[in-house]
Amino acid sequence: MKNITTKFLCLATLLVATMWTANAVVVTYTPDNTTVFKNPERGFTEECSYGVSKTHPNVVKGNVDEKWGQKENMTLMVVLYNFRCYKDQDIDEEVLAGFDEDMQELRDHGLKCVLRFAYTENENDNVDAKPEWAQRHMEQLQPHLAKNTDVIYVLEAGFVGVWGEWYYSANYGNETQHMNKNRRFIIDKLFANVPSELFILFRYPMIKTEYLNDEEPLTAEEGFSGTVKARMGCHNDAFLNNYGNHGTYASDDLSDDPKVREYIAKETLYVPNGGETNVESNSSAEKVYTKAPAEMSEYHWSFCGKSYAQAVTKRWRESGIFDELNAHMGYRFMMINGEFSDKAAPTGKMNVTVRLVNAGYAPIYNERPVYLVLKGDNKTYSLPLKADPRRWLPNYASSAINEQVTIPADMPEGTYHLYLHLPDKHASIAADPRYAVRLADENVWDEKTGWNDLGASVVISKEVPLDPGELPDGINTPTSESSQRRGEKFIKEGQLYIRANGKVYDAQGKGI
Repeated sequence: MKNITTKFLCLATLLVATMWTANAVVVTYTPDNTTVFKNPERGFTEECSYGVSKTHPNVVKGNVDEKWGQKENMTLMVVLYNFRCYKDQDIDEEVLAGFDEDMQELRDHGLKCVLRFAYTENENDNVDAKPEWAQRHMEQLQPHLAKNTDVIYVLEAGFVGVWGEWYYSANYGNETQHMNKNRRFIIDKLFANVPSELFILFRYPMIKTEYLNDEEPLTAEEGFSGTVKARMGCHNDAFLNNYGNHGTYASDDLSDDPKVREYIAKETLYVPNGGETNVESNSSAEKVYTKAPAEMSEYHWSFCGKSYAQAVTKRWRESGIFDELNAHMGYRFMMINGEFSDKAAPTGKMNVTVRLVNAGYAPIYNERPVYLVLKGDNKTYSLPLKADPRRWLPNYASSAINEQVTIPADMPEGTYHLYLHLPDKHASIAADPRYAVRLADENVWDEKTGWNDLGASVVISKEVPLDPGELPDGINTPTSESSQRRGEKFIKEGQLYIRANGKVYDAQGKGI
């Protein structure tokens, strides 16, 4: 009897799984492609930089208030620690504690950072730390980086050269020397000490290809795999400037190389890209400022400094391009329509389909869970989905969630409204709605919870009708063949029953 019951329970589950096409709520959404709003890990940035010391250990703390970034809807801050006092000695414990305080300050304000460490910000002083001291500092920073990965969006390689941008360096050469012994040493130590979940961005793509001896861009299979290749990217701090963006798109010091551009365009589907423009002359800005949307789209930009240099950003504001970039930099997920089971039983299956497009210039890069939230009158349930939003490709590519979820056995009967929730993966900030993803559709966002309203409800009931049709083989109900075909199958308390000719029978045909 146990085997027979198990057989029919499995069959009942299969029948429940197929019911949704006939009993579905269909919702059409109204995408919003223009409104600028906050979303984590994307958009315009402002830089906060300071030469830290034992008596002045903070960079962020004291420089952020409740109104920070509201006007531009910013959620990212570029944070640069200048270790000029520590080129040949250990970093003071006060500075390491100050780093933790700064990261908490970001957490308190719902922000994340693009993080960098350097030893000089003076072009006339290109003296950085020797490799052994840079290694020592990475080892000192390692536990503090691990403690604060929740509010670090990405790490820019830093440590080498003026501003940590890997040129004008006394110990590592200039930008034309993409790779040498000391540079390779620093890269080795970065990947040994930086938490494995963080991407590391280098100033030039040739640093990556020469370090790995691999000129092939990441593939979909390699992307997000956690390997060094999958974690190693590029940042462009000379966006729109001459000479291949000052070497960013150059295979030598000056020439703009289309092969390098193609490499970056493919790579950045799987590693973040961003930076700033350094065009300072008004005449140059006038020639290039309109190129930004197309270039950011092609090379999948997720963040960009808004203050340096002002010649270009001023023209962006005057022309309206600034808002266009602010709305589409990074990801911008818009739901098109959805289909949801209108009824489900405890331990049964519920079907969920959401069709969407990513209207942003880039994917979302850091791992992020997706939940279907069922909110009842007295209790709320968050059911995990298998969807990986990192795979929702940009520039209006279509994607879909098409899954079944199992209703918890102890879920009380009643009507539950449906929401989609994309919180941060880190427990420390997962419940903070400021770190949840807002979908770009009208009237779906709940800023108090960080949920997106799916505009549908499901009735949870222990008795859920199944599709009409043939009864399962092996059910011997005392009714005619025609009556069997008209029988109504339903699930109640996890068991399959048939209602036919005004009577109810269990899975073995016994009258109830």
